[in-house]
Amino acid sequence: MLSFSLNDKDRSILQILQKNADITNAELAKQVALSPSACLTRVKKLKADQLIRGISATLNANALGFNFHVFIYIRLANQERDTLSYLEGAVKMNPKVQDCFRMTGDYDYVLRVLLKNTPELEYFLTHELSRIPHLASIRTEVAMKCVKRDPSLSI
Repeated sequence: MLSFSLNDKDRSILQILQKNADITNAELAKQVALSPSACLTRVKKLKADQLIRGISATLNANALGFNFHVFIYIRLANQERDTLSYLEGAVKMNPKVQDCFRMTGDYDYVLRVLLKNTPELEYFLTHELSRIPHLASIRTEVAMKCVKRDPSLSI
């Protein structure tokens, strides 16, 4: 939870940067009706307050051959702290895992893995994921089509 409230200028800056993080400070300042120095000060504050965690390029996964989105549902054999920590550490270190969520319900974790093809999935499951101790079950589902993927936040 924020210890302060965002004003309209801050919201505008965040919305614009989500759409185009490559924008120059001068253009950003113009779009939010601030001087360049005032705009830069606000952006620095938003970064210091950790509302902006970094600026990065969004790569075109399909153009790079990564068009095989797999959702992997994991059930653990137990809920011991060491078991949870080991699994979480293993998925954090694996660059193929795009997202990992600890869940309520039938499964303990769900992963979204981005791969190139079925052989890569088989290798991932048999040589990487299944080697993690205390896995009770793994269920995989392959996405047929991405209907919407939008990492931006509505603020």
